[in-house]
Amino acid sequence: MKRRNKKAYVAYAGLVIAASSLLLVFNPAWQDYIGWVFGTGIAVVIIGAFIAKGDVSNYGLSEEELVVSVKGITISGQFYPLEQVSQMDFNAEAFAGRYMNDGAMISGTSSDGMTNTLRFEINGKPVTCGFFLSSQAHVLELGAVFDEFYQRHIPFIERNKSTRTYLFQILSPQQVEEFKKRYGYA
Repeated sequence: MKRRNKKAYVAYAGLVIAASSLLLVFNPAWQDYIGWVFGTGIAVVIIGAFIAKGDVSNYGLSEEELVVSVKGITISGQFYPLEQVSQMDFNAEAFAGRYMNDGAMISGTSSDGMTNTLRFEINGKPVTCGFFLSSQAHVLELGAVFDEFYQRHIPFIERNKSTRTYLFQILSPQQVEEFKKRYGYA
């Protein structure tokens, strides 16, 4: 299932308006209005992109509930036993409503919580699933799963985009060593 930024629908309406200007070509009585309709459509696209703060992309979400535990992963009713899962990789970027300032925009923006992904392999076949983090409390629930994975030495990677994290924190090399000792990896 794909989800779009709800604020981006204004931009999509502008695309429909601009595209509809092509229909006016077939009616000679309306040809004088082609430029106006097309220009209006483009203006609505620009306004819609501004309202959506430039975020008009699709995000993949699991079609049903995603459940991750020490027993396995369930996506859309399909259960994957954890002992058969390898290369588990969580990209947890942000929860819905979290203020984000990645340097691209001076004012920043609020996350929609839909840019998170889980990737893993099962019997050599890759599986990817997007997931929604609705709130900071939801992140804490995911953190409890990560903590249990660390305690049980279940191999996985957690990251934020390309940066490796440990319980959602970016650690210095010294802090990583302390983290490993605390969980019995060193």
